Amino acid sequence: MDTSLCYGDYMIDLQGIIETDRLATLAMNGSDSLFMDGVAFMFSGKLIWIPLILSLFYLVMKNNQPKSFFIIVGMMILTVAMADQVSSSVIKPLVMRFRPSQDPIMLNMVDTVKGYRGGQFGFVSSHAANSFAIVTFLMLLIKEKWFGMSIFFWAVLNSLSRVYLGVHFVGDILCGALLGVVVGLLVYGLFRLLAKDNVASARYSSYTSALYTRTGYLVSDISLFLCVLYATYLFIIFYTIVRQGILPY
Repeated sequence: MDTSLCYGDYMIDLQGIIETDRLATLAMNGSDSLFMDGVAFMFSGKLIWIPLILSLFYLVMKNNQPKSFFIIVGMMILTVAMADQVSSSVIKPLVMRFRPSQDPIMLNMVDTVKGYRGGQFGFVSSHAANSFAIVTFLMLLIKEKWFGMSIFFWAVLNSLSRVYLGVHFVGDILCGALLGVVVGLLVYGLFRLLAKDNVASARYSSYTSALYTRTGYLVSDISLFLCVLYATYLFIIFYTIVRQGILPY
């Protein structure tokens, strides 16, 4: 059966891409380390990130007037909702690609953690779409180098934890991330139309650039957010070691 697609003079071998995706997924899936299992499982969760979400709301609230704050929060909710609904309610039912943990060819080959296998279909990854959507929006909103690098790295780790847990292919993650970036760009464009009077961005010209970002956010407030992010990483590591009695080797 020919599984190639032709575009002009180019031919795409779909079966070859699928096999490469399977091999890459198996290479990144699981390990012999119970410590890594515990870290990946916690990292992939939602409750662990509540302090980070609260610190994000504080950062936005402190650096914007009430009107702008509510607009930004609305845009963040819209960003995640769009990415989640397009990935979960449109693409997954349309493509119907099994997760590795549900794929008849793969399910006995992948490692899972605590019996977690996820839903039936996994293309595209909602974790990746949601993470990269909100990260793209925030990077454009705040425009600070270390902030951008840190939250981008968080999105990468959050997405790859799903491959480690065996509930997504690498291709699910890459396409989900691409979807997230597009959604983040679109929502930020909408935000620029709705919040031309954003007060935070107007403060930059009135103060030294050492204290504020180009969009008017206090660097000290961004540092507080990053401290919460890094502290959450440390908590995940030490919780896995102390509470579960697992050493990182």
